[in-house]
Amino acid sequence: MSMTPFGQDTFIAINGLQLHYVEWGAPGNPVLVLLHGFQSHAHTWDTFSQAMADTYHVLALDQRGHGDTSWAPDGNYASEASVGDIASCITALHLAPAVVIGHSMGGRHAAMLAAEHPAQVRKVVIVDTAAEFSAARLAARNQPPAAAPPQPEIFDTFEEVVQNGIKQYPLTPEAELRHANYHNLSRGADGKWRWRWDINLLQWRRQHPGTPGDLYTYLRRVRCPTLLIRGQQSPLLTPEVAQKMIQTLPNGRTVDIANAAHTVNADNAREFNAVTAAFLKE
Repeated sequence: MSMTPFGQDTFIAINGLQLHYVEWGAPGNPVLVLLHGFQSHAHTWDTFSQAMADTYHVLALDQRGHGDTSWAPDGNYASEASVGDIASCITALHLAPAVVIGHSMGGRHAAMLAAEHPAQVRKVVIVDTAAEFSAARLAARNQPPAAAPPQPEIFDTFEEVVQNGIKQYPLTPEAELRHANYHNLSRGADGKWRWRWDINLLQWRRQHPGTPGDLYTYLRRVRCPTLLIRGQQSPLLTPEVAQKMIQTLPNGRTVDIANAAHTVNADNAREFNAVTAAFLKE
């Protein structure tokens, strides 16, 4: 039986969390599991999910601390914890073997999942995930922990957030920005807007910067077919790093998407959808 043409919000208890996912398409079709990036959420995949829903059973997950999924009660936002959630969800819902598609942080988790749980993953699509950064970007990303924890940003109006997004993501269509931010914010009783993700995500990242280049240790263990998609104007994933990642992957190739920066699937949805759909049909 086919589901509604719109995504269906669903929750499942996983590892002490209420994990939220948006489900599209008919159960019984080949499964796509979609993983968003850092400080993002499942609804950033809505345009892609709707395009795939006639052919695939699509589940876009909110990872721990993001969207409508619970915040980690112990504050654990290690990649290993998120990958454990994803693996448990795939097991509980009998989704294996699934195609796993991840953007940025989600791409890292997709690669880790394929390396650690190969029976769960049939193919992987990694979207603008950099296995290493420039020295300047790495220094900015791994700032020393602040003496005081970060405070949530508060916005007087939704339009303020949208206008900031237009400046930060000039290649993203305004309609996509509005849709993404609407699902990434909540409005309090005071009328002000706040991010839906857990502010402790920032504190965890600062306190646990990780080992530079550690993603390569997972990539070399990913045996299934893998497509690395890079935004042609990405400020994060350079052509040189993309090639190094492909040389590490046993069964991978890469493609650039024109007129796209880091948020590839939002910046140029038509080309992203076409390239990904072709890879899935192989």
